[in-house]
Amino acid sequence: MDFNDYRAKITIAEMAEYLGYTKISGPNAKYLEYTLGSRQMPEDKIIIYPNGKAYFSCKGDIKDKGDLTKFVLYRLDKFTNCTQTGYKGVNEVLSKYLGSDLKVATPTKNNITQSKNTVFDINKYSPRPLTETTATYLNKKRYLSRKTIEDFSSRLLIYSVGSKDNAGFPFRKPGQMEITNFEMRNYDPAQNINFKGFCIGGDKSNSCWIANFVPFDKVTEIYLFESAIDAMSFYEINHFNKNTTCAFISIGGNVTQSQIMSIKSLFPNVKWNCCFDNDGAGNGFDIATAYYLKGDDCKAFSRTVPGDNFKTIFISFPNGQTQSWKEEEFSSSHYLSSMKMENTINIIKTPKCKDWNDLLRYYKHFDLNLGPGMKFIPAIEDTVSQLNLRGYHLLADMFQINGKELIQSLIQRSTYCLSAPLAETNAYKLIVDCNVFMGIDTMVPIPNNLHIFDKTTQKTVSASAINEYLKKECINIFRDLNANDFKNLLEKQVLTYTKGNIERSFERILSPTGWGLKEYTPLKKKDINLGVEI
Repeated sequence: MDFNDYRAKITIAEMAEYLGYTKISGPNAKYLEYTLGSRQMPEDKIIIYPNGKAYFSCKGDIKDKGDLTKFVLYRLDKFTNCTQTGYKGVNEVLSKYLGSDLKVATPTKNNITQSKNTVFDINKYSPRPLTETTATYLNKKRYLSRKTIEDFSSRLLIYSVGSKDNAGFPFRKPGQMEITNFEMRNYDPAQNINFKGFCIGGDKSNSCWIANFVPFDKVTEIYLFESAIDAMSFYEINHFNKNTTCAFISIGGNVTQSQIMSIKSLFPNVKWNCCFDNDGAGNGFDIATAYYLKGDDCKAFSRTVPGDNFKTIFISFPNGQTQSWKEEEFSSSHYLSSMKMENTINIIKTPKCKDWNDLLRYYKHFDLNLGPGMKFIPAIEDTVSQLNLRGYHLLADMFQINGKELIQSLIQRSTYCLSAPLAETNAYKLIVDCNVFMGIDTMVPIPNNLHIFDKTTQKTVSASAINEYLKKECINIFRDLNANDFKNLLEKQVLTYTKGNIERSFERILSPTGWGLKEYTPLKKKDINLGVEI
């Protein structure tokens, strides 16, 4: 027999189970998932494509993927009576397997017990209208407003389920009424963590949570999320209400082709917005969704390759082709653009935070209740970051300390002034007064005046001439200079400015009105005639 004969007679799933792998995917899953060892800390995890003839490992070598022969090749050490190596060993293993003369390393107890298909019993979870306990959890622990909670619970898009009043988001096959699962969330005070899970035996791969406020045929846009709480957070952040013609969808932490095709069938003429997490997995879900919408199959995931200290994103196709990138260097938008697929979906990522609920919490820490000032917060953070990079740490702190007042001023379109030291030595402190304006999408601090505080005399003198001189020379204090430049001016009376290959220096001058600057000209030694007349 040759390898093609073996492939025709033996499936990868069959060989995996023979080695002690446990099936963890649900009964309706399109992709089969198997783990070796405990489910929480598996020794290996493989995913088998729908045709059953190709797989890839989520934990092993990046080359550990392909057909049945590759699966056996990378696991020859587990067959104790295999005497050959390489593909000769593969041939020996498969031959002995068909002849029932094959031995494997003794599997652990966890490997031996195969998962049983459990039927989802909705009565076990006793779903009921939202209780005050559940509403309080969503409000206090997940920072969702009472209005947002009411908007969704009033349409029975959230239930209280189980004995602990978990928040239960009903999963259904798109277009059908029967509840097939619950995405459950709660807070565990004993471990101080947020609990998340799904029902035993529930369908997750073909079902999803869909929140629409108009009939299906009136929906104009859909927004996809990894969780229902992310969807509700996005709804609140962007000031949606129950009059919206948008639908908000949770795919439950993992996107499948069955989900996307069913959603597409339900909403055939809508705009698709992918709002998955701002991380490697979320970028992978963007890619998978785009391919599924085209009718193509793929699997995208991120993991840390053994020996690496970073995560790698993999995109794997049924033909065995795999593409990979460092997670920090990968952008789903750039990838889809390079593949001429940028018009398939619209990608929306959270600024700063990993997911939309994190962003909601972040905004509410500013105590703005998501009012019109919300849009200024990322700009403040960017400005603070830039100031810190240039060593203007005390000014950066002032932006954060006065954040709420600054935002209120920007809302009213009035000028806001901040004052803080830019640099300091044992003798002097340089202080800036700056006006803060809002550009199109960036915050612009403009230096209005400079002062010098003399620590010896305990007096403050003007340095406005320095500010005016720098403006005349088109040198921006916050863009072109840093704290060390000004510290050098305070210590050595020289300020050096470099742009490209050009370096210029300015020296301090003192006048009755305070400190100023002028172009620095190094002293030249006078020529001395050493000739002697005789």
